[in-house]
Amino acid sequence: MSIQCSGPVKVLFAPFAESNPYQLNLRDGLTASNTSVEAAEWTPFVPLLRAYASARDPDIIHLHWLHEYFHSESKLVFYVRAALFLIQVAVLRILGVRVVWTVHNLFAHDFPFPDSEARLKNVFVRVLCDAVIVHCEMAIDEVIETYGLRENAREKMHVVPHGHYIDNYPMDESKQGARESLGIPVENTVLLYFGMIRPYKNVDTLIETFGAVSGPGTHLIVAGNPHSKPLNTEIKRLIRSTDQVTGKLTYIPDKDGGTYMHASDAVVLPFRDILTSGSAVLAMSYGRAFVAPELGCLPALVGSDGGAVLYDPDRSDGLAEALRVAESADLDAMGERNRERIAAFDWGTIGERTASVYRSVSQT
Repeated sequence: MSIQCSGPVKVLFAPFAESNPYQLNLRDGLTASNTSVEAAEWTPFVPLLRAYASARDPDIIHLHWLHEYFHSESKLVFYVRAALFLIQVAVLRILGVRVVWTVHNLFAHDFPFPDSEARLKNVFVRVLCDAVIVHCEMAIDEVIETYGLRENAREKMHVVPHGHYIDNYPMDESKQGARESLGIPVENTVLLYFGMIRPYKNVDTLIETFGAVSGPGTHLIVAGNPHSKPLNTEIKRLIRSTDQVTGKLTYIPDKDGGTYMHASDAVVLPFRDILTSGSAVLAMSYGRAFVAPELGCLPALVGSDGGAVLYDPDRSDGLAEALRVAESADLDAMGERNRERIAAFDWGTIGERTASVYRSVSQT
């Protein structure tokens, strides 16, 4: 069945987080492309069908983080939630709604049943999804391989880059003023880990490695909320082991986050696995270099002009060597190149490219 749209294409974002600048920016970018976007409010039972029922007859449902619909520590509960998710999407398809999915991560972070999740997503992409959006060409290969899809799945894949965050946060604080407010020596080289602290983000290894290789003029800030009490205890213990690490182990509101970014010379993203990183985009938006594993879309994001120190995550000394390189690199110049590069990823263009995906599935 083909969707015939005389007016704007009507899209329902699900799930939707009012605090997430990615979705807010994408919604704004789509508005200029003859696309009307509604947000799905979360409800605890059959959330997709209830969101559809409360929306104004959407043509397309654009799904983002699927784990919201199936995540559970119990395998039985996972299977029940996964089945309900697939049934809801199937009903929407029967009702004539097209389904688009943006793959932000290959797997839900710290999810205990990755093989089951891969099988679920295999069925979802093959049977129920009209189009899949990824943020770089490399991600297409990873999605197909990880979910065990056939090569013809490429026909559903569309590359739309991740947009910048330049306009979302104040960018005018000085490095000196930010460091003084945090009590960080102005003359130091300052590395920053910023964001939620979860096991896969490898912050404990970062602190240990930094303590082993850093010179006397280098400082590390760890700013973010640990995901669990045991992790909080371990990170605090590691921070106490060196006086070159400052920890702010709590949620950092948006109004204060810029101070940490402005105080830094580079952001460190020591993740064990990653496909797309909003943290890297944020660092580039603030004009900061970053240190990260050579995984997923990160090489494509930063390009070949030297705005990041990327390391092989399979090398046991990869992170250590990257930290050594960063300590002597021209981080200011790297950060400026990052700022110039990410500025080209404007949300108007990204909105138009996303709307083009909507139009392609509307015409089938």
